[in-house]
Amino acid sequence: MAEAHDTHESEQRGAWGVLAILTSINLLNYIDRFVFPAVSESIKRSALAPTDTQIGLGSTAFLAVYLIAAPFFGAVGDRSQRMRWVAGGIFLWSAATALGGFARTMPELIGARSLVGIGEAAYSAIGPAILADYFTEKTRGRAFAIFFAAAPVGAALGYGIGGFVDFHWGWRQAFFVTGVPGMLVGWML
Repeated sequence: MAEAHDTHESEQRGAWGVLAILTSINLLNYIDRFVFPAVSESIKRSALAPTDTQIGLGSTAFLAVYLIAAPFFGAVGDRSQRMRWVAGGIFLWSAATALGGFARTMPELIGARSLVGIGEAAYSAIGPAILADYFTEKTRGRAFAIFFAAAPVGAALGYGIGGFVDFHWGWRQAFFVTGVPGMLVGWML
């Protein structure tokens, strides 16, 4: 009986470890999502000289692509190789965030933001399914509450980090600073 108890305890520790990793990644998810609005005023004053409509298209493109891609990834996530899809999504959204720093035109920046939507749709659709595999119905609510608490914290950090880096080094560097960590995480998974 003691052996079964030890196995259960070990499984619980593993589940909470998975939760910590996925929540940290979700934090990166929201940081990358909100760095664009944080630096949009500087982009408007840059050589790109976008209109308010073009700035709005940057966010709209992200959301539209995310909306279209999420059901696909939800279906794929129900089949197999979830971690590969998650790792690919993390790498894609992070690389696309960093690519935004290289944009020479607004269509390039809007395209990069669209790619962020694809990557984030992969993670947002599959990440919670992975968590559901590790937690029983009794503990799943608490796990999801922790996982989704990363959304407002990551949004605030996206604005804070984006604004800080933009103020000191420019809007392009804000995309690099927020995008590169996720690329490393996606590559390591």
